[in-house]
Amino acid sequence: MFRNTIPLAFGIPRHKNHHQKQIVYCQWYAKSKSLLTPLQSLMSGIGCCRGLMVKALKSSGFPRVGENCEFLFLLLAAAIVHRLALLLRVVLFPLLSSNPVNGFGMNKTPSPEGMAVKEVQKETTKKSDLFVFDDTSYKEVMFDNLNKLRKNKQFCDVTLQVGASQDVREIYAHRAVLASASPYLFDIFAAESKGSSNQYKLAGIFDYDAFESLVNYAYTGRLEVPQKLVKATYVAASKLRMTSAAKQCGKYLLENMTPKNCIGLRSLAGIASNPELLNKVDNFIRQNINEVIKSKDFLALLTVPVELLHNSHEEKNATNVKHLCDMVLDWVKGVTEDQTVRLEDLAQKVHMLYLNPDRTLHDCSDIENGDLQDSEVIQDYKKLSRKVSVPASGKPRTKLSSQTPAKPRQFLFTKSDSSSSLSSLSDEEESDYKVIVTTMNGENSMVGLVAAHGKLTVLSIVQRVHSPNHSPLSSRNASVEKISTYSVVPPMSSARCAVGTAELEGKLLVCGGYDRGECLKTVESYDFSTNKWTTMQPMKVPRGRFNAAVVNNKVYAVGGCDGQKDLGTAEYWDPDTNSWKQLPGLPAVRSHAGVCSMDKTLYVVGGWNGQRGLKRCDIFDTENNSWSNMAPLSIGRYQAGVGAMNGYVYAVGGCDSWNCLNSVERYDPATDTWSTVASLNTARRGCGVAVYDGKLYAVGGHDGIHSLCTVEIYNPETDSWSAGPSLTTCRANVGVSVVGNRLFAVGGFTGKTFLNTVEYLDKENNEWTSFVPKDQGSTNSAVKNGTSDCDSSRNDMNGTSATDKNGTLNCELSSNGVNGELHEEQAVH
Repeated sequence: MFRNTIPLAFGIPRHKNHHQKQIVYCQWYAKSKSLLTPLQSLMSGIGCCRGLMVKALKSSGFPRVGENCEFLFLLLAAAIVHRLALLLRVVLFPLLSSNPVNGFGMNKTPSPEGMAVKEVQKETTKKSDLFVFDDTSYKEVMFDNLNKLRKNKQFCDVTLQVGASQDVREIYAHRAVLASASPYLFDIFAAESKGSSNQYKLAGIFDYDAFESLVNYAYTGRLEVPQKLVKATYVAASKLRMTSAAKQCGKYLLENMTPKNCIGLRSLAGIASNPELLNKVDNFIRQNINEVIKSKDFLALLTVPVELLHNSHEEKNATNVKHLCDMVLDWVKGVTEDQTVRLEDLAQKVHMLYLNPDRTLHDCSDIENGDLQDSEVIQDYKKLSRKVSVPASGKPRTKLSSQTPAKPRQFLFTKSDSSSSLSSLSDEEESDYKVIVTTMNGENSMVGLVAAHGKLTVLSIVQRVHSPNHSPLSSRNASVEKISTYSVVPPMSSARCAVGTAELEGKLLVCGGYDRGECLKTVESYDFSTNKWTTMQPMKVPRGRFNAAVVNNKVYAVGGCDGQKDLGTAEYWDPDTNSWKQLPGLPAVRSHAGVCSMDKTLYVVGGWNGQRGLKRCDIFDTENNSWSNMAPLSIGRYQAGVGAMNGYVYAVGGCDSWNCLNSVERYDPATDTWSTVASLNTARRGCGVAVYDGKLYAVGGHDGIHSLCTVEIYNPETDSWSAGPSLTTCRANVGVSVVGNRLFAVGGFTGKTFLNTVEYLDKENNEWTSFVPKDQGSTNSAVKNGTSDCDSSRNDMNGTSATDKNGTLNCELSSNGVNGELHEEQAVH
């Protein structure tokens, strides 16, 4: 009977001749002959052992042992073969064939169509077995019943205390319903530990009636509020993050906005979190400002009175009132930023201000008696006014914050009122401090509606001329006495950071760079005499995160990144052929290498190879058209500023694999060695370095946390760094070049925005500016010839620019480079 064990283990009929080798049964399942050999060996081995054991036992006097031994071995073989059968059927056969094992053999794989039909049949069968009833009224009835339970205070598991601090009332509700409707309440409930009280105090945060309406909305999906409560409901819905309810309330408020109630709408708490609503209200106020200023809400706003002293009638008449309001708002921000003085304090007196040489407004009360800037008018102001006590409120700042942009002197006198031109001079406008609208209400007076520390405030500004022998403004350069109007330097065609810049034939050449989403190969040049950009032939490959240098009137672009990989190529611009030509490949692939030129030689310092900052430095001989090695840096650096001065090559700051550096190294070609010189005052990477007026300038950069506005100047005679004038815009990975007697800072990254703006250092006034005098002869001739006047340049939000048929950029259609916000590391790495 046990002889049936083996075939039964395979699930097939027993072979009639049981003396035949058991392997015959495996042939029903084996698809591959390779499996037969090991099975035959196994069965033969079992049979051999059986024979030897039987023979041994019989010779020992156990005549009937053969039958018993056969039984034992059959049992052993059955167990082994059973295990092998399971292995074959479950594991091995499916691996050898795509056909599933089923029953006594291998079935063919069903076609995809057949599988689909079976699935449809199966699904149909399932559906046909189900009874489906979709009650469309169930949800409404259920939530209506829940709301009744809430009103009857049945099964409620949360109590909210809402209302004014002196009139607190309780609202009973179901925690799950409120948590589902309001992310704000969900966070509050989730933060509570288990077993804590089910009462929550929200007194003083929400209006009770508005909150009750929103709770009812959470249960029913229907919002019903009296017209007078829509504002309070909008504020509560915004706080509770009930988006749909807040949106509909805001829509209703906009549809019913008038010059009389728009100020109240603009003053709503939380409106800053809804940019769409905020912009529509601001635009309405601008369009209806003449009626708005007569409304009761406007007249009830906090007003800060200011009187500004001018040096001459010409200067007063040239002042841009919108920019003046911006500067007064900056003064307000500076006075109140330490929180020792409130806006309400500033409203108690008239503040007499003057424009300091650091391009900021200061209170005349801070002028010391007997100072050259002192006068009888200022003495009277000190006596008659009750000066608000502000520690160092109006005193000149000797050192600006590394993240505080400076405003150029011409900012007050440019005639461009474009809001985007303001943002091109400084970082993105803060919503807490914003000029909404300005309007003249007299020949020498104006009012400005502003947001100051998020609070709607009115600035009342009166301009007056004050020109004694020693006026507060007389310390300014005499050239300012003759005020001319100014034009903004038009922006580049694309926002660019980590860009190659160079001086070529008296013009600023800008190559490639990184523009938010890609590395560029476009090239353009700027002519200061005409205040115009001209498009040039593009480079052979997209190239960002690189630097450029000039040798023998040829511009060399070395290494960099094409957006996908670091480059080991180099090319140069040949002005004789107006084309880019290929150079021999670099000895090492790299991006963010520092590049400078000296004595017909190109120096490539450090860089990034994708893993770490490099110590490696190379020299390119432009006459022999070949590369060679030079001494390595003492530490690996990338994004270092590199420049050549007095026969030495300087590597300034940069970054090793992780840290921003403030150390500076100097290379001596005569000895092929690097040595250390004085360190920067501020560690910085991605700064621009250039030699200007016999000194080395380190411009902008990034300190590892913020983009920088500061500039440091190295004096080789004293081996020391000193602070220079601050940029008007913080710029990391900025390109710098000296063109004529001006040091230009090109593009860069503010920490939020990629820039297509340019500013230059005005040596005469020792300040950075983005303005050029409009009355310069070449510009006037350009206007007479019918070309575009860049004073009318405006900015849009698309980062695009127009080009005329001759390849000259039309600055009237240029943008200011607000191309969107990016993760900082995309810009600085």
